[in-house]
Amino acid sequence: MNQEKILKLFKRFAGDEIDLHGLKCIPVKVGEEIISKRHNKPYYPIEFKIENPNKVSYFYSIVEEEIMYIVQEFGEYVTYRFTPEVSWNDTPKFYLNNETKNKIQKVFDSLRKIEFTTGTPFIGYKKYVINIKSVGMKLGWDDSETYYIDNKVEPIWATLNGEKTDFRDAVEEYIDNYLYNKETYYETEMYYLSVDSILNQEPLLKADWIATYYNNQFIL
Repeated sequence: MNQEKILKLFKRFAGDEIDLHGLKCIPVKVGEEIISKRHNKPYYPIEFKIENPNKVSYFYSIVEEEIMYIVQEFGEYVTYRFTPEVSWNDTPKFYLNNETKNKIQKVFDSLRKIEFTTGTPFIGYKKYVINIKSVGMKLGWDDSETYYIDNKVEPIWATLNGEKTDFRDAVEEYIDNYLYNKETYYETEMYYLSVDSILNQEPLLKADWIATYYNNQFIL
């Protein structure tokens, strides 16, 4: 197969660049044949670079999934098998523009305290209140199907059963004893569920197969 000819055909089919809601995905090369035991036919990678002049928010695996549909459709057209290979070397794999960040930050700023109770009727209850302030956010992902946005919070002061206590002890109790027995999505649903409505407006951040988590990251 003539890779240069295939690249020209692909550009004729999809354009010199694929516009994904403002994100530019530019085909640059058709790679060498790949033979896989899982497939009867060999397939060829179409390599892309990413440009983001419009500062579009995105998560990398959703971008790759969108490109995959176009590449597979092209494969049906020329009767070859193709797969996209996106170069993320100089491009973040998870990106939020300032507008999206500001909306999420307002949600984070609105949480001023965390209240929780530990203990049992037999040993007694400990009712804690930790007053906090947000100092920013941290983005990350566990795999191609999961990403998280952490609220970086500083504890200001804390109380135990109405009396002032060391906020470090309160944070330790919250993380080690209280959150330990909760589901991984507890803070997401308890404090930050409204972040979903912000991300739902961004087509390259939401997909049915993507799980998102929004948690507190204490800065002590």
